[in-house]
Amino acid sequence: MARRRGGLVGRRAELATIVQDRCAAGPTVVSGLPGVGKSALLDEVRRTLVDSGAPVLSVSFSAERPQWDLFGFRSVLTAIREQYERFATDPRLPESLERVSTSCTKEAYADPWSRFCLLHAMSTLFTRLETTAPVTVLLDGIDHLPDAVLAVAPMHRAGHRVVASYRTPRPGRPDPFRGTQGRTIELGPLSSDEATTLLRRATGTRTTPALEQAVQRALGPLWGHPASMISTVSELRRGEKLEVVDGLAHLRAGEAPIPVPAGHPFSEVLESFGEIGSRVVLLAASIPGFLLEETSCLEAGDQAGRATDALIQAGLLECDPDGRIRCRVPGIGAAMEQGGLDVRELHRTVAERMLDTGKATGPYRQPLASHIAAAGSEMPVCEDYVGLLRSSESALAADSAERTAHLQAIWWHTGRTPDRAGRQTELFRHLVRTADYATLERFAHEALADRPGARERAELAVAAVLSAVHLGRPVPPQVRDMLVGDEMTLNFADRWFSGRRIVPEDVELSLLPIWRQVSFAASHPGRRGDFPYEEVAEACAVRDLVPVFRAVLGRDYRTPSAGPVAAHHRARIAYAEGDWTGVLDAVHELEAHASVDELVREHARLLAAEVFGRRNEIRRAADWLAKVPENGHLPLLRAWVEIGASPETGDDHEAFESGWHALRKHFDSDDEVGAAWLFLRLARHEKRDPMLDEVVGAAEKWFAGKGSSYIRKMGALIRSQSNGEETKTASTERVLAEIGRLPADRRSKKAGSGEVPGRGPLTEIETAILELVRTGRTNRQIARAVRISEKTVEKHLTRLFAKAGCRTRYGLATSNLGRRADAVGA
Repeated sequence: MARRRGGLVGRRAELATIVQDRCAAGPTVVSGLPGVGKSALLDEVRRTLVDSGAPVLSVSFSAERPQWDLFGFRSVLTAIREQYERFATDPRLPESLERVSTSCTKEAYADPWSRFCLLHAMSTLFTRLETTAPVTVLLDGIDHLPDAVLAVAPMHRAGHRVVASYRTPRPGRPDPFRGTQGRTIELGPLSSDEATTLLRRATGTRTTPALEQAVQRALGPLWGHPASMISTVSELRRGEKLEVVDGLAHLRAGEAPIPVPAGHPFSEVLESFGEIGSRVVLLAASIPGFLLEETSCLEAGDQAGRATDALIQAGLLECDPDGRIRCRVPGIGAAMEQGGLDVRELHRTVAERMLDTGKATGPYRQPLASHIAAAGSEMPVCEDYVGLLRSSESALAADSAERTAHLQAIWWHTGRTPDRAGRQTELFRHLVRTADYATLERFAHEALADRPGARERAELAVAAVLSAVHLGRPVPPQVRDMLVGDEMTLNFADRWFSGRRIVPEDVELSLLPIWRQVSFAASHPGRRGDFPYEEVAEACAVRDLVPVFRAVLGRDYRTPSAGPVAAHHRARIAYAEGDWTGVLDAVHELEAHASVDELVREHARLLAAEVFGRRNEIRRAADWLAKVPENGHLPLLRAWVEIGASPETGDDHEAFESGWHALRKHFDSDDEVGAAWLFLRLARHEKRDPMLDEVVGAAEKWFAGKGSSYIRKMGALIRSQSNGEETKTASTERVLAEIGRLPADRRSKKAGSGEVPGRGPLTEIETAILELVRTGRTNRQIARAVRISEKTVEKHLTRLFAKAGCRTRYGLATSNLGRRADAVGA
């Protein structure tokens, strides 16, 4: 049941309607699909009324009642006896109980006159149940009764209020309460926010956005269906697919798709068709789905067609505009596959039956190709399929999963022919373009096991390295054994997983020679596309591989969306854009990966500490900062974060001395990024010219000792940070901000001036929006908070950008717009 402390998750409006409306002309029926929360709502109604002192009788009907008890009166009698002491009863109530009990027999139900007498006796019983006030009778599961309306009649006729839960009638079946004078309250899914709250209650802790999105995708329209959500989370727990890291529930890496166990609203109709129903759902949940006419290609084709029709009518399956049958709840298909069904074998069965019946030409070509592609290596190699697959593949979206399956099938059915190497190259490039490294890893293992030639093996070595790095797991020993002679390529993965420094030249030396044979978009050695050197150097300093790969491998390399490399890059980008929630989401995802090297982990944790410091959540900032050792890989970036919270204490001098001490202590550190930002933050703390000259001198000395390009730019930038003057060293700001993916911290306010040219006073709504931006809220969240549309929020933000002299949300958040004193940040 979807419950929370003090009541339900959601259903507040429905609860208020039932509790407050005590003068209904007929029964109140709470209707909905199984598991939607009807029982939980009735239980909350009972608790609320009992707390108010109102008499309540709770009756639960189950499917195990005697078949002859058409009105469920045996359950009613049991409930009255168990709750007898709660009512102020007529002294004759025991007599009525005995009379109904002796009349409620199988023989009495069989005779019309006896049934009438039984109903009359039950009406008399309810007139004697409570002598001081009407009773609210709660009937849970009344849909289990063959004649629900007659079962309710004696209670309502006696003057009591009846609230009953009833399963929404299946399509084609009548609603027995339709046309009565009562009220029907239809329970639909919980709202998105309520569903998220329920998910967190079910896991017992906070959840990552990635977990919420995965569960929502698996459930489809059942997202917000309480019973399905709770059973799905329970199944994840039983399978040990959930883990909690730092108080956040994560889905273990690679544990997808998520299965939805039986007990969902479609279980009954699905089980009525047995295994053929499961096969139909599994086919519909696969990438290509199937056409309705293709059910004839399955065993028991007629039954498969009936099952498809019934499941479409029930709402589990749907028909696309192109005629393909799809499963609306992918997690149910995943449960079928985990139960032992092989979807590739099903597609092979359909494909072979189509071939046997001559359905291979004209309108059947594309559907046949889809089944051959989905069958994968289950389909015996046949070169004749290549042309069919190629013509079908050319019509698919370039980055679609279905095209991936077609390219894999083309490679498979090419067999050991001279064209095989070209097919491998095409698939390899496609998987990198789509950032599908899980499939790339499986493909590399499969292709290597087929003993490829030297050129193909060299490509597969690069594929194995790229997939290993992006998925966060070293190249397996059995794969290394098949890559003897490709040690130079494997060296890149070895350097990465050993935590050694990575520079663009490592990518050029290890991967680029082979990758240039795969992609015409790859850069030439020493020429890294449109990416300035400073951006790549900044990324290397904190071990963010995405800009490095993008610069060296070219436009065929796409930013990944999953894995530790993707999470780290996403954290940096979100920080650059001032998206504090995005930073924390990415950092929490990174925390769940076990194989993240220490420098990346330290950098991500420092970003989290800085974000919490900006949110003025000092305790949480301190907790994250404590996870990073003072003598770690980024000691100066740690000091930058540490002194960032000092303005909240009002002690600028102490912060300045702390940062100064860190620079002296770690003078030999290689943490150039941390040093640059620490010097800038020190300049914001110290505005006295003599000390400022000392900061500039120390910065020049520090970077000169490293042979860094920062030495040419730091002096002017430090002075501009201190006195607020606009600097002309735009390239420096690009290095430290836009290109380095760390936000610029510029102030347009003139030194010693209380006014800013071109800036008008803020309106009340602009002030509210500005504060919400500084807490990391999105446009949608801001719109809800100030009760305006998202489009209006965008207009106000445009005006605020102009007043602050910036172009990003981060610049706005860190500007001194609307502040009485200068803000310190970096």
